[in-house]
Amino acid sequence: MKKLVPLLTVWLVASSLTACVTQNYGNDKDTPLIENEASRNEIAMTRISLGLGYLKMGNTQQAKLNLEKAKRFAPNLVQVYTAFAHYYDTVGEPDLATQAYEHALSIDNQDADTLNNYGVFLCRHEKYAAAEQRILQAIAIPSYILVAQSYENLALCQLKAAQFSKAEIYLEKAIAHSPNRASSLLQMMRLQYAKGDYKLAQTYLYRYEKSTRRFSDEALALAFKIFAKQGNKVTAKNYANMLVKMFPNSILAKQYILNELYQIEADKLAAQYQALQSGTDNAKAKKRIVVLSPKSNDNKANANLSQHGLKPIMANSVMPPAVTADNRRQNQAADEQLVKPVEHKREKIALPAKEEQQTATPQQNTATVSLPIHVVKKGDSLFAISKQYNIVMKSLKRWNKIRPPFTLKIGDVLYLADPKSAAKR
Repeated sequence: MKKLVPLLTVWLVASSLTACVTQNYGNDKDTPLIENEASRNEIAMTRISLGLGYLKMGNTQQAKLNLEKAKRFAPNLVQVYTAFAHYYDTVGEPDLATQAYEHALSIDNQDADTLNNYGVFLCRHEKYAAAEQRILQAIAIPSYILVAQSYENLALCQLKAAQFSKAEIYLEKAIAHSPNRASSLLQMMRLQYAKGDYKLAQTYLYRYEKSTRRFSDEALALAFKIFAKQGNKVTAKNYANMLVKMFPNSILAKQYILNELYQIEADKLAAQYQALQSGTDNAKAKKRIVVLSPKSNDNKANANLSQHGLKPIMANSVMPPAVTADNRRQNQAADEQLVKPVEHKREKIALPAKEEQQTATPQQNTATVSLPIHVVKKGDSLFAISKQYNIVMKSLKRWNKIRPPFTLKIGDVLYLADPKSAAKR
């Protein structure tokens, strides 16, 4: 039934469009005549939505047909050409996509969404300098609100270009604009791990955990590697157990069972960083890192954006790692193994010791205490969990900082004891 939802949604939009617009054409058979009070821009935006919907379903013919109709209704609407650019990029016509983006900017060179999307497009096609320039232009527009997302896009683009210093600077800016943005914190964890700064990666891990109650399999795998690299096997094992419990069918969980996550995507990034550093040291050449800054335009009249603007089509796009033949064989072997469900039990979680008690060795740097957890599964509620473990529901709320409306999601990790009290033992 879920597969029918997108088609049904598009059909409903098309039905509503037919109900409110009678589309006839004049003597030239090209110029549409509008027989009601709906504006041309509104009708064009509806056609754009239809076109992008068809494109998402893979019906490129209907997608282009609706975009062409949108162009007839509003030939000077920026969003028409931004949508065309996305269409051409999807069907593998980068030159036509470039022309569409340039045409959109010739209409309004202060449209931030177009600038951001154009920058992401250029980065994907390895035109890194031009991509950086376009995204910074979007950030410089005062009315643009997706600044953190754009800085994160810049960081990912610089990582793709193997510019680690620039990537770190842009991630810092993204986090400064949105301190609790989980995706930016996760990318910073990944970057610090690649650079070998495991302590700083651990710091960003704690910030990531505070910013979101829902762990991803990538975050848990990376947390395992961060503590394993520091020799803290107890805490690393805890994160590995959470990975297997919460994501038993994921590739990373199966990889842990096979080889204890011998190499994850962050390890490949680390190898790239080390190779780059080694090459720099051998050549004894230090490159000057130049970071561009967005320049504000004093002319506020040019900063007005369309009230019917499209959302950034490719904002927060993350380039997934390529799947190699070795990975396929590992995944196939992992599928043949059964992942047995692990019953909830008291886990050993390593909590940081006080600063004055820290010593030089990593294993003496933490105090291991017994702290039980519960991973939320289907059908769970606060009342049921409190009854299952004989814990006052008010305490569960306080320990896990659960606020009204007290909703739980599958995969949430709940503490069954007070973390603060456990840390003092």
